[in-house]
Amino acid sequence: MKVKQLLVAVAATLASASAFAVTPGEINSARGAGNLDEAWVSGASAPTFMLYNGYLAGCDAGTMTVYTSGSSVAEPGSLGNFMAYACERSGRVSVLYHTVSGGSLFAFLPHTTGAFRDRVGELGANTACTSGGNNASGVEVYTGCSLSGATAYPVAVDNGPARPAGGFSDVESSAFGAIAGDVAANGTETAAQIGQVFGLAVNKSLYRELQVEQGIYASIAAADAADPDYDPVNAPNVTSAQYASIASQGGGYQTDWSPIIPSSPNAGKAINLARRVPTSGTQGSSNIHFLKNPCSEGVSGALAPATAADSTGTFIVTENSGTGNVKETITAAEAAGEFAIGVVSMENDWRRETNAARTDYRFVALDGVHPEAGSAQGTRTNPNTGTYTYYTSRNTANEGEYQFHMEMVYYVANTASGFAATIIPEIVTGLASPADCSATPRGMTLNPLSGAACGFDVVTKHTNFGNNCKSPVLFF
Repeated sequence: MKVKQLLVAVAATLASASAFAVTPGEINSARGAGNLDEAWVSGASAPTFMLYNGYLAGCDAGTMTVYTSGSSVAEPGSLGNFMAYACERSGRVSVLYHTVSGGSLFAFLPHTTGAFRDRVGELGANTACTSGGNNASGVEVYTGCSLSGATAYPVAVDNGPARPAGGFSDVESSAFGAIAGDVAANGTETAAQIGQVFGLAVNKSLYRELQVEQGIYASIAAADAADPDYDPVNAPNVTSAQYASIASQGGGYQTDWSPIIPSSPNAGKAINLARRVPTSGTQGSSNIHFLKNPCSEGVSGALAPATAADSTGTFIVTENSGTGNVKETITAAEAAGEFAIGVVSMENDWRRETNAARTDYRFVALDGVHPEAGSAQGTRTNPNTGTYTYYTSRNTANEGEYQFHMEMVYYVANTASGFAATIIPEIVTGLASPADCSATPRGMTLNPLSGAACGFDVVTKHTNFGNNCKSPVLFF
């Protein structure tokens, strides 16, 4: 019996010893032995954590290491625009480079027009990477990694991939019009059968002002005391028409906040609009939902979005490359005593942010419906921030009550081969038909056409059949 117990203990020790995070040295060794799998994906920043989870799902337990060009030790989604993930998959070392700079359109542009975005430099030789410790999930994060620095495709400046394999977009390529290039000739665009819920984010002080203005609380002090957790039940409301008046060129709400908070002594503060760059799928989603652009034509049709060039002394428009940058802009406004508003995907959760520069955004109700309403799933613990309530942020969207919801696509370039050609659809398959439905990331939904054996807490009751300009049709 003792011998048997000893053998079991040794086997357990060996099993745990084999599950170590992949190091740069192991990447170099695998490359030298011809056993390294590598791919590079680009595009949407909104589903960053979703993509990371999808990749992680195929990794051998305990082998993941995250790399970033930033300085924060956090989880993907709060690491910046340039990341890479390394792990073992069935014992074989693999690396996925992930660039979200520029947004969704860069799922296509590297292949249709040759437009370029950096990636994290080849990990095995990236001596700038420094271990910063573990993130909230216990995964080691290497920070300060240098970027590839290439100037044009298909020039490879190091041993890493010279070109992305493809990527993800919050909206179909046609939503970007001619600037997307000839997408069909250069790869395959496919409905991902995954949806993304978006929200209107404001900084904390604007959130409180709106609560007082709308009679939810008598004063900011009362709101702070009664609603320290910013419960969605007590959230203030902004209408689509109000946000369109802020976010469109020549909108009527671009002098101060008085149209939304007329009785507030702070109504004279400048409007800070934290939008995304034109190539962003989040911006494309905002254009479609609020401005009917490019979905409508004619005199009463599509509105043009306000840009940085439209900024004035009272209206400050910031065009941000990534979702993380939007959160930073909103947080900076809070620190400066200003008000700010912008669109952020509901994959993001201020409660679990560990990067102090990205913590001061809160989601408001839109047209009377909050994206987090009715979706509380108990509490979770973040080692860096403590216990917080977890909201799946999709119940009202699944029911068709909350309208700001987009259906995603993924793109695999014709130039992708081997591991690079298979990893993107592999990630999508794992997310669209999960073994564990409850593992579907916050703010993400599954299309009723996906075939997922999940209930309506995850699967929407509607679809727009891959055309985000169309109104969703109830499917069940």
